[in-house]
Formats: sequence, structure tokens, C-alpha cells
Amino acid sequence: MNLIAGLLLALVFYGAAADLMKKYSRAFYLCFYALVLLMVVLYSRGYDQSMPAGLKFVTDLFHRGVMATATFIIVMYLGVVRKHNAVTRRYMRIRGEMSIVGCLMALTHNILFGSHYFVAFFDQGAFMPMQTRIAAVVSMALIAMMIPLFVTSFPAVRKKMKGKSWKNLQRLAYPFYMLLYAHVMLLYSMAPEKNRLSIIVYTLVYVAYAVLRLKKALLSYLKRQAASGASLA
Repeated sequence: MNLIAGLLLALVFYGAAADLMKKYSRAFYLCFYALVLLMVVLYSRGYDQSMPAGLKFVTDLFHRGVMATATFIIVMYLGVVRKHNAVTRRYMRIRGEMSIVGCLMALTHNILFGSHYFVAFFDQGAFMPMQTRIAAVVSMALIAMMIPLFVTSFPAVRKKMKGKSWKNLQRLAYPFYMLLYAHVMLLYSMAPEKNRLSIIVYTLVYVAYAVLRLKKALLSYLKRQAASGASLA
């Protein structure tokens, strides 16, 4: 299952590289940007067809957006899990860096697939399957939301914004995560039997996140209510 493999690879990599990523974030960004360019060259020229099976499996994780999705899933879960242990604190300290890296990897997927599907959508969209047309529209909406989230994840940009404005803009992350799930489900719905396991895994991941997010919101509301009641007493 690609998502499970992507999540495991991402967790191991970010966990092992957390200290270095925090210290040398720009070097990591440049490396991942170079990876984007490499993937574009490899797949646009068909070099992936002659790769060994193992290497092809790994590069497909990047090419098909699995690693970007796995990174975004880790980032979104960090917003709802407890941060009182060494493991979650280790990932939490590079949450912003992971967001930037996830966006850079998503560019690989957008460039490689967008160069074909976006062009086809505008040139001959009427001949595309309905799921593909809707997925293309959702993908464009995702890019439109990802760009401001990506730019404002850089500390230099964040420091120039008012705290409230930055937090309000970051709320775009919630519809972004949900649309990401919708995008994946639209594509899998074209061959549901073949993709049954992937559909189940993605759905479980997102349902669990939704439950944790609602739980956190409820606890935060109850805490505010309790504080308000105490101040009136």
C-alpha cells in the first residue's frame, strides 16, 4: 500500500533528520527543489521506464504525490495530538519546515500531471471522464490554497504579517486537507475494486483526524466556558 509506505518513509526520514532540518532548513529546501526538477526530467523524458523495480517504486511515491500527501498528513496530525512527549515534540519543532517540503514535493506531482491533465481539461475537457474533470478542478483549487500556505510558512514572511492575519490565513489548511482527500477519492473512484484497500486506508486516516480535531475543538470550547464561568464567579 503506497500511503502506508509513504507514511513510514516520511516518519523515519523526518524523525532522523529533525535536528539537521531545523538547523539547515535552506539546504533541505534546495535539495527538495532539486528533487522536483529531477523528477520532472526523469518522468517527462520516460527514463522511469528503465528503472529497477525497487527504485521505480520509491520514485513513484514522489511522482504520484504520495510523499507530499504523507507529509501533509503528518503535519495535520501534529495539530491534534498531544505534544507532551519527546516523539511528538521532535516532529512538532519542524512542522513549518515539513509544510514547506510537502509543498515542494507537491509541485513535482502538479507539474508532471498538470502538464497533461490541465492542458487536456481546457483543450478537450468534454472528452475527459467526469471524475477526471472534477479532480482537475479540485487540484487547481488545492494549488490556489497551497501557494499562500507555502509562502507564509517561511519565517521571514511570517514575521512581516500580523499574528491574527497569519492565523486566519493558516485556517486554509483545513479545507486544503479535506479537498486533498476528495481529490484522491475521485481518482480512486474510477477503479474502486482495484483501489479498495487504498480507499479504506485513506478514509480511516481522515476520519480519525476529523474525530481528533472535533475532540480538540470541544475541549478548547469547554475550557473557555469554564474560564468564563470562573471569571464571573
